[in-house]
Amino acid sequence: MARIKRVYSRRRRRINYRRVALLLGGLVLIILLIVKIFTKNRYVSHIEKALDGDITQMSGSISTVSVIDATVYENEGIRYTNQHEDIKRLMTFEGSLPEDADKVDDVKTLLKNMIISEKTQVLDDLPRKEDGYYWIEADIFTKDKFLIFKTEDEYNFDLYYDIEDKTVYVKEKYYDEFSKKYNKVKFQGYKATDQFIDILNDLTS
Repeated sequence: MARIKRVYSRRRRRINYRRVALLLGGLVLIILLIVKIFTKNRYVSHIEKALDGDITQMSGSISTVSVIDATVYENEGIRYTNQHEDIKRLMTFEGSLPEDADKVDDVKTLLKNMIISEKTQVLDDLPRKEDGYYWIEADIFTKDKFLIFKTEDEYNFDLYYDIEDKTVYVKEKYYDEFSKKYNKVKFQGYKATDQFIDILNDLTS
């Protein structure tokens, strides 16, 4: 009697790459959300994060001011801030200009010094002082890569140096530039390092 050989074909499971990509994307978002929740939103922590990133652009200025008003206002849907008084611009810097390379490096060093500076007092508002503050503006753009995703971040930093007390003030917490959350955040003081003072004097002389 002849034998019949039956051949059974195995079904190949097809991988749904689109579903896998969606699952990975969702997992990444969850991880980023958890990290954001448990990461302290300290202002100086964001300075450190910006400097550790791949900086693609950096610009800003240094001015003297008498009255610091960092309140975020809103008028007919348009938000604005930094309504300081007696602003006298001393210098500007633009990272895309080769002639400003040294200025940019100096401002980076000023920011790096904030990371190692010692905390002092916390104030609700900074007192009026005639031409008594240096206002350092620094806008930094960075690019980063997390797994297969590329991200771009923008940081807007405002430092206020009390010339008489040799103290640098920043907000205690960091938010987007025009976030009204800033209106409830106090100023944290930091003792300026000798290097910070020397570089700032060179930039403004």
